[in-house]
Amino acid sequence: MAKDPSKTEKATPRRRQKAREEGQVLKSQDVPIAFSLVIVSALLYFYVPYAYRKLLEVFSYSFSFSLNENLHYLIYTLSYVFVLLIAPVFAVLLFSGVAGNVVQFGFLFSVKPLIPKIDNINPVKGLQRLFSLKTVFETFRNTLKLLVALAVGYLLARHILSGFPSFGFLTLQQQAILMVKFTVIVFFVFGLLSVPIAAVDFFYRRWEYEENLKMSKEEVKEERKQYEGHPIIKSAIRKKQREIAFKRMMAKVPEADVVITNPTHYAVALKYERGKMNAPQVIAKGVDKVALRIREIAEEHGIPIEENPELARALYDSCEVGDFIPEEFYRAVAKILAKIYRRRKLL
Repeated sequence: MAKDPSKTEKATPRRRQKAREEGQVLKSQDVPIAFSLVIVSALLYFYVPYAYRKLLEVFSYSFSFSLNENLHYLIYTLSYVFVLLIAPVFAVLLFSGVAGNVVQFGFLFSVKPLIPKIDNINPVKGLQRLFSLKTVFETFRNTLKLLVALAVGYLLARHILSGFPSFGFLTLQQQAILMVKFTVIVFFVFGLLSVPIAAVDFFYRRWEYEENLKMSKEEVKEERKQYEGHPIIKSAIRKKQREIAFKRMMAKVPEADVVITNPTHYAVALKYERGKMNAPQVIAKGVDKVALRIREIAEEHGIPIEENPELARALYDSCEVGDFIPEEFYRAVAKILAKIYRRRKLL
């Protein structure tokens, strides 16, 4: 259960990321154990025949070794063979242990779990953890696993020892082969037994992990404020952005070829460079006060102002600053530009 009754909300992505950075991840200790047992069981099944033949060769060589020969070479050979035989088993154990954790929470490196915490050395907190419901459950779960393992081990041992009197009629080699087979069977049985245990433990750990990550409504609101920004700050930023965009747009007005108005409420400044543009471009537009300011700048820089209410309104509604005018306005705008070009030639 969640530690605080007020924590009823699911963890946000930011909360999960922060927990991961602190080393708090979904992790079941039984998963890598089960993974290792299953992998080692499969390895032993396929690897033992090869290892047996190799050991047989080594022992045959060592028993036939003469004291007159180089003793250091014998020791080196025996050490090399034993390392060669043991290395794959250790490599598989290492791989399976790492893989059993990686499949749960991926690759993660964090030193924060190693940093000492005051709560961990607080005797009061320690007593609370010692007599908590979680500790009782963990004790019960581990005791149950131990009892199951003992029961399975007892049944396997009884089955193996039931044929023990007949061992005396077997050769030493046959006895060794039989003991190796029993060892592989024991690993395989415990590997199969560990899979459902690991599955149950994993789902329990996932539930516990989600419960511990839960947040209160206030924590969710506070995180949203920190992540998205305070509404007042966001409003101030948007206002500043609008001011910058307005100044940038007004700075473009002197580059216009014409400003089309309706005449006071709307204003659209157009720019057209023959040979470079396929169509006239809207470089500024506005209504009311902005439209009035566009007109003022146009008058200051001698930009022609054409009153065409329908065209001004249509261009304002259809285009954004930086857009090229749609094809349906080509004819109307072309007439205005042609008139302006003729007027400039007369001047």
